[in-house]
Amino acid sequence: MSFFHKRTKADTALKYFHKPPGYYNCAQAIFKAFQEEYQITNDQIVELAKYGNGKAPNGYCGAYFAALELIKDKPDLKDEFTKRFQEKSDHLTCFDIRFNYSMSCKNLVKLAANLLNEIDSEKKDSE
Repeated sequence: MSFFHKRTKADTALKYFHKPPGYYNCAQAIFKAFQEEYQITNDQIVELAKYGNGKAPNGYCGAYFAALELIKDKPDLKDEFTKRFQEKSDHLTCFDIRFNYSMSCKNLVKLAANLLNEIDSEKKDSE
């Protein structure tokens, strides 16, 4: 990383995804990256341990599910996030993504973090 590189949310999420000290799954990595902005507790991050590896509700990708959880009270953002996520990943469920080899889990974590950050920034700019 260069001296002038500003750490992105995706960088932060990838720092924790399947790496020590927490070995976070995809959903946990997204929550960790946005912990400060969304006032997420460490207990909430631990709770998401059960949603990795295709175990999120409806079989959703864990990174996708976690991002939706963060914006669950903002339907307009949820719709836009879903649209953009699906455009890039082709699918929303872990099974379909893996079965069709559309994207790696690492890239899905990066995608979810980048999109969530992008959508949040666009919303703030329009206010």
